[in-house]
Amino acid sequence: MTGAPEVGVLQAGSWGTTLATILARDAQRRVVLWTRDARQVEELASRRENRRYLPGIRIPDGVEITGELSRAAEAPDLIVAVPAEGVRAFRERVVPHLRPEHRVLSATKGLAPEDGTRMSTLWSEAVGADRVAVLSGPNISREIAAGLPSPTVVASASPTTARHFQDLVGTRMFRAYTNDDVVGVELCGALKNIVALGAGAIDGMGYGDNAKAGFMTRGLAEIARFAFAQGANPLTTAGLAGFGDLIATCMSKHSRNRLVGELLARGSSLAQVRERLGGQVAEGIGTTEATHAAAQRIGVTMPITEQTYLVLFGGKPIRSAMRDLMDRERGEEIAGPLADVARLVTQLAAARRGDQAPAVTARPTP
Repeated sequence: MTGAPEVGVLQAGSWGTTLATILARDAQRRVVLWTRDARQVEELASRRENRRYLPGIRIPDGVEITGELSRAAEAPDLIVAVPAEGVRAFRERVVPHLRPEHRVLSATKGLAPEDGTRMSTLWSEAVGADRVAVLSGPNISREIAAGLPSPTVVASASPTTARHFQDLVGTRMFRAYTNDDVVGVELCGALKNIVALGAGAIDGMGYGDNAKAGFMTRGLAEIARFAFAQGANPLTTAGLAGFGDLIATCMSKHSRNRLVGELLARGSSLAQVRERLGGQVAEGIGTTEATHAAAQRIGVTMPITEQTYLVLFGGKPIRSAMRDLMDRERGEEIAGPLADVARLVTQLAAARRGDQAPAVTARPTP
C-alpha cells in the first residue's frame, strides 16, 4: 500500500472482508483490514482469500492485512463489523487509538445482548454522535463481494457524516442512500434477524409460502411498533433498512439467521446449530434476548419476539410456538401506531394536493 490508509475495517469476518474487498477493488480506496487472529493475518495475506468466511472471493492486493489495531486506526475512517455481543468490550480496546478526526461507521446489525443498547450509542460515547453513522439494508455479503448489485443505507445524526460515508463506501454496484433516522435504521437492521429466525423455522417445517409471507408481514408490524416506541420515523420501516432488509434476510439461502431457524425446526439443538455456523454469529439470537427484555420494560406487545425467546431460551418446541401465534386473539390488521402511520401518510398526501394540512405528528406515540 502506498500512502496512509483511508479506511480501517475492523474485523475480518464475512461482512468486514466484503467491505474491505469492495472498497479496495471497486472504490479504489486504501484499506487496512484488521483481524484479532494472528494466524488469520498470515493466511489472508498469503492466500488473499478468507476461506473460512468468504471462500472463492479474492481479497485485492491493495488490502493490507494487520493484527495491530494501532495500524488500522491510522486511517481516519473506521468501519466496525464486529458481532454485537462483543462491541462494548471491543470499543474499550479501540478508544486509546482514537483521535478527534476519527469517524466511525457501524456495520453491526444487532443490539448489545446485556441491555439492548444500539451500536451507534456505544460509538457515540467514544467519538460523538455527529461523527458516527450506521450501515444497513438488504446486504447479503457474498452477493456484494461477488460484485452483484445491492443498495444500502447510511444513517447519521449529521448530514455531513452521512454524505461522507455515502461517498466512501458507495460504488457503481453498491448504491448507498442516506437517512437521518439512526434509531429506525438501526432497529430495523437488528430486529429483522428475529423475524428471519421464524421465517427459517417455517421453511424447516414446510409450512409454505402463505405462512412465510404472513409471518414476515406481521414481523414487520412488530418491528414498527418497537421502533416507533423508540422515536423512529414511521417511513423507515417501509424502506431499504426495514422492508428491504427483511425480505433479503428471510428469503436468502445465504442468511445465517434464516438457516438457524430452519435447523432448529428440523431438530437440531442450539449448540449444534452454533457448531454448524463454524464460528459465524447469527445476530438474531442475542437480539431476541435483548429485545424481549426491552419490550417488557417499555410495554410494547411483541408476540413473535416473545415466542422466539421462549424457543431459544425457554425450551419451548417450535411447533407449539407457531400454534400459539396462530391461536392469538384475532384483531384488526392496521391498528395502534400502524393506524397512526396510515393516517399520517393519507393526510400528508392530501396536504401535498392542497386538500388539507397534516393533523398528526411525523413520529406517533405508541
